[in-house]
Amino acid sequence: MKAPLSWLKDYVDIDCSPEELQAKLFSCGFEVEESWEIGKDISGVVVGLVEECEPIPETHLHVCKVNVGQGESLQICCGADNVCAGGKFPVALVGASVYATAKDHKTIEGVMKIKKGKLRGYESHGMLC
Repeated sequence: MKAPLSWLKDYVDIDCSPEELQAKLFSCGFEVEESWEIGKDISGVVVGLVEECEPIPETHLHVCKVNVGQGESLQICCGADNVCAGGKFPVALVGASVYATAKDHKTIEGVMKIKKGKLRGYESHGMLC
């Protein structure tokens, strides 16, 4: 059974670290097969307001102007089909750490750092998640 620590804290006072809790549960006869901290490798992700979203001709990509609350809007190229002007989306800023996924967009293959780049001749300063 998978049980988030936050859910357990709704029912039981837990005043120890997850590692100590795992040891205490084991000493009481419960086996903890694995534990993981969701999102521990993610940093530098903020909410951005897409102010403009224009298609890049002859591609599935869009070039977007995104307000992330840092003065000037960022230009970010995006391949997602659900991004539109006026929407608020997670934005990984340059230097952010995010999970790298396989081509199936589900299997996590590690962690990657977001860099400034160019797609089809358009500069991109971050990534819409």
